[in-house]
Amino acid sequence: MVPEEVIAEITEPVQAELLNRLVADGILERVSLADASELGVFADLSNRLGLGESACLAIAQTRGWHVACDEKRIFLREAKQRLGDARIINTPGVYVLFIRAGLLSVEEADAAKAILEHHRFRIALASFRDLI
Repeated sequence: MVPEEVIAEITEPVQAELLNRLVADGILERVSLADASELGVFADLSNRLGLGESACLAIAQTRGWHVACDEKRIFLREAKQRLGDARIINTPGVYVLFIRAGLLSVEEADAAKAILEHHRFRIALASFRDLI
């Protein structure tokens, strides 16, 4: 699931194209803030967070969903307070879920890890095999 507010923040054409393809293929689904409860949480959060972050957290909190997050500061503090640790997943955790679901092999996840690291996103493990 990806909130409309997150989609609106994507300005890199390659990333926007990939996201549109994932939505078209049914891998991701667009979601919108749905009711007064979500809108209230969103309004409260948007005083301190970006619109995409606020939408993600508002939807996760009100619908009982998990949230994917690699943030280390205010978003993570808010997410822990509102959701608890068990409903927050980071990038390595997402890859582990994909591997366990048979959507990615360990080798494919490790190749993606190498690309992320090339772009300065470090994952502190040698291989996803270490987590499986």
